[in-house]
Amino acid sequence: MPSLRRVFPAAGVAAVALLLATPASAWKFEEFMNAHGDSGIGIVQEAEGEPGIVLAFGCDGDRWRQLALLPEGASPLRLAADGTVSLGFDPDRLSPDGTWKVRNVRDERLYFAPAPTQLMGRMYREAMKDEGAVLYVKVRPAKKSPRLLRFPVAGLRGALAEHLWKPCKLDVYFGDPQ
Repeated sequence: MPSLRRVFPAAGVAAVALLLATPASAWKFEEFMNAHGDSGIGIVQEAEGEPGIVLAFGCDGDRWRQLALLPEGASPLRLAADGTVSLGFDPDRLSPDGTWKVRNVRDERLYFAPAPTQLMGRMYREAMKDEGAVLYVKVRPAKKSPRLLRFPVAGLRGALAEHLWKPCKLDVYFGDPQ
């Protein structure tokens, strides 16, 4: 396989490296290298009951943070080109449609959240209230009806505290881990 640094653009390398991981049902820690040769770290969570997509959050220190939806696996979910995403913690009360930045990498589309730190903060606060909470994300797969994805937040607090709190300087945004 060619070097990720030569194949993918800088902003997509971290997400693609996370994409190549094989997440299971809990938040998994991953290491990656971005296009500039800097080390980064992140966590990924597979959509519940949907082996074709993961939610990934990563950083390389406090310079760069990204939260993205990434197709993965043998039969990845093919995302639409428009980047339309709705989300929330109640499937009946999702946010209005918003547009996430779309990157085409190889034959896949990656969706990048416009405010990754704020969205991760919202997920972290939900996990503090209820470890059983679920982030619901509605996407429009290419040429198909909208699909509602479920990302459990169980284990998110521990994964952030153990792996990302200090390196990503999350204390500046979220305070001390509880």
